[in-house]
Amino acid sequence: MANSSLPSGVNLYNRPFAKFIGNDKAVRKLQAAAYKALGTRNHMMRDLAFAVFGPSSSGKTTLVRLYADVVELPFIEISPKSVKSLNDLFRIISSELEQQGLPLIGVDKFELPPCVIFIDEVHALSNRIVQSLLKATEHNDCKMITESGVEIDTRNVCWIIATTDRGLLFDAFDTRFEKIHLNLYSKQEIEIIVKKKYPQLDDECCRLIAHYNGNIPREALSFAREAMIVKQMENCSWKQAADIVAAERDIDKFGMSNQRVKILTALGKHPIPANQLARIVSCKEDELRKFIMVPLVCTTQNQPEPLVIVASGRGFVITESGLRELDKRNIKHNGAAAMPV
Repeated sequence: MANSSLPSGVNLYNRPFAKFIGNDKAVRKLQAAAYKALGTRNHMMRDLAFAVFGPSSSGKTTLVRLYADVVELPFIEISPKSVKSLNDLFRIISSELEQQGLPLIGVDKFELPPCVIFIDEVHALSNRIVQSLLKATEHNDCKMITESGVEIDTRNVCWIIATTDRGLLFDAFDTRFEKIHLNLYSKQEIEIIVKKKYPQLDDECCRLIAHYNGNIPREALSFAREAMIVKQMENCSWKQAADIVAAERDIDKFGMSNQRVKILTALGKHPIPANQLARIVSCKEDELRKFIMVPLVCTTQNQPEPLVIVASGRGFVITESGLRELDKRNIKHNGAAAMPV
């Protein structure tokens, strides 16, 4: 598509995508989609829908919001926890549009304006709602009818769904949606994120914060805020301030939380099912899978191999990389016997 089809003055590569750090392949895919959308009359892209896959804190919602900013369309985020019926779904959508100055007009038939509707953790929706969503996202259908008989025309909607695990996605969604995969952040990327948020911090401080918070942006930014306060209160160096905050947050000198070290220590003896591991670290199983285990089972630029894997029938199993982390801390383990084939 020629540049002349874009609105006057639009330079896609200087727009909000520049704010997103890392996952360049995913960004380029959405850049191409946005380029196409910006070349249409209403910035709509009916022929494409996206499924975003990635662990918690990999930036799924942030990236989708940036996409909506780029294509200059209303952004509506749907949480499955708030959707028990299609009536709920329509109520949320209409309320969000009204708040953004686009009230729907009609009685029992409505046409949604061009917008981006994002459904996170889509696998948590009931099968009945999913079946109706499939009709709403189908290119040749684009209709959704609620339990109370309200008919919604969805032809102008750009649908984006997300989940932490592609294996949980309904097959029909998997075949119809363009795939976008996100990985956790590397320490170098966390350093850049901290620097962008707090440009007054010097490079040494940003590196220290990334060392202690190697994967999760919001944890790193929270750490940075606390380190700035401690440095001012104690009149100490950045290294001293970072060490103080790390100790208060139970993060060891290698940058791992004591909770995750406790998990590796337990797995260094033998594989453990998720429910038993949750009891060992005193948390709910859902919290264990969605948040605590994520840095251990994922790979990044700094961690090319996972420290823990999930083995069918055995639960969580430590890897050789995980055993090396225990060796680094002089923690005894059962070696190869801890990771049976």
